[in-house]
Amino acid sequence: MKAVTITGATGFVGSHILENIQDIDNDKFKVIASCRNQAKLPDFYNGNVLVGDLLNDQYIDDLTKKSDIICHTASWAEMNGSVEKSVKYFLNPTINLINSAIKNGVKRFVFLSAITSNPITRGELHTNKPIEKIWAHYYSILEIEKYLESQQGKGMEIIILRVGFFTGKNYSLGLLPILLPRLKTHLVPWIKKGKTTLPLIDGKDIGLAFKLTIKKEKFIDNFTIIDIVGKEIPTVREVFNYLHQKYHYPLPHFSVSFQFAYAFARFMRYIYKFLPSDPLIVPAIVLLLEETHSTNKKAEELLNYKPNVHWKESIDIQIAEMFSKKKGKMRMNK
Repeated sequence: MKAVTITGATGFVGSHILENIQDIDNDKFKVIASCRNQAKLPDFYNGNVLVGDLLNDQYIDDLTKKSDIICHTASWAEMNGSVEKSVKYFLNPTINLINSAIKNGVKRFVFLSAITSNPITRGELHTNKPIEKIWAHYYSILEIEKYLESQQGKGMEIIILRVGFFTGKNYSLGLLPILLPRLKTHLVPWIKKGKTTLPLIDGKDIGLAFKLTIKKEKFIDNFTIIDIVGKEIPTVREVFNYLHQKYHYPLPHFSVSFQFAYAFARFMRYIYKFLPSDPLIVPAIVLLLEETHSTNKKAEELLNYKPNVHWKESIDIQIAEMFSKKKGKMRMNK
């Protein structure tokens, strides 16, 4: 029997993994939910729980000794945070987890990465600023990816799932809650006329991808990066038009280049250091609108992954939940 540990089990991705693997073969897999607060686990989950904090080295050692497969979805994600906090709360604990996993003989490590890593690693960004100046969270993601790549050949399969932009139920963070209030200001422009794609993906399909990765008997390569996106990939213009037609959010009135958008975002972030509210735009938002060239081709070949949820349906689910819970405007910083 393989012990499968889900870190960040109370979060958006972790909870969707737990939901997707409810029917997993219990004779072959033992699921362990790793979290800081057991009370926040989904109501349907009544399996094994390991409570603790990934900032604690003893907890990490205990976790890795009990695991054959680790799905690492715990994170510290903020849109306008500092590199120092991202390194402290995300990068360093993840490096410690990887090292402990190798030391204690974990067979497979699945890392939740992000699709926006594609243009960064390919050198296709419309800015020459270092990534830590654009988004601290993505700096940590790329450092983790590089570290994982350096650990090849140490007896552990390493799978990086570069996942699209989260939508769907149980998600109060991310692109939509940041974007929607800003559209109402009529100040949000098109960037590159809205022609770039926006690879949205529902939580159910993310959970499915992780389930398929868990169940796969063996990967050909010990280090594999796989893009995971939704059933259909719309353009930014298609998404904005849908929000306008169904929910009456204003459409942008003008268009700017990526170069201008990045420069303006840096300026806004600077002046809002001295103001109590969030800036209209920060470089992280511009980064999310870069072209990723992502497809599910590799995921289909390696995992037989076939997403089920259309992006419009997923947006509807998330907006309905946002309205029903009447949450205030999401802050970019924790």
